[in-house]
Amino acid sequence: MTKITKYHVRKPKDNKNKIEFKLFIYFAYIIYLVSILLSVRNIWLMLYAHLIIITFFSLYYFGRDFLYILLSPIWIVVYPLQLAKVKHYLKKFSTNTPKETVVVLAHSNWRKLEAWVKPNYFFSEIKLLAKYLKTKGSDFSFYTQAGLEDVNEIMRNDSIKEVYFYGHGSSHVFQLGTDEILYYCEFSNGKYSKDYVHQMHCGT
Repeated sequence: MTKITKYHVRKPKDNKNKIEFKLFIYFAYIIYLVSILLSVRNIWLMLYAHLIIITFFSLYYFGRDFLYILLSPIWIVVYPLQLAKVKHYLKKFSTNTPKETVVVLAHSNWRKLEAWVKPNYFFSEIKLLAKYLKTKGSDFSFYTQAGLEDVNEIMRNDSIKEVYFYGHGSSHVFQLGTDEILYYCEFSNGKYSKDYVHQMHCGT
């Protein structure tokens, strides 16, 4: 059995007096916009250039989050329909029951804006995961509304050998709910052990 190990966080270097390279790029960009305005004398052309460059920059810098916000008018219709399909599909499987393999699904707080503009998963993804687990021959269960205490119970339960976390997060945290964050370091004290723990969809 492999135990969940503690993450070590490096202390940031002291860069108080160092000018960030991105700042030079930003001012070069401002100078470029001003040069368009002064040479062409067309404010609309400058605004078009600004919107095009900012769109590409946002895609690079914010990635998926930018696309979520850009497509939010679509998500407000598509995502609830996707969740309805997932809810219907999961009736075929065991839910909220300790099994050898457990899939903890992130869930949304619909009173928060983020729930409407940042989907946790889509029906096709859950269907693909279920197909993989069935092909693998796993005895599995989906947890659809797990809270922090439910996750603690899952991690303490020695009969559960594999845990999949499906939703948003990073290399150190998992967004269990829209405003409920799970920190992995809480399970690094040696009393929790699993054969396999994996965060899917987001993370490194």
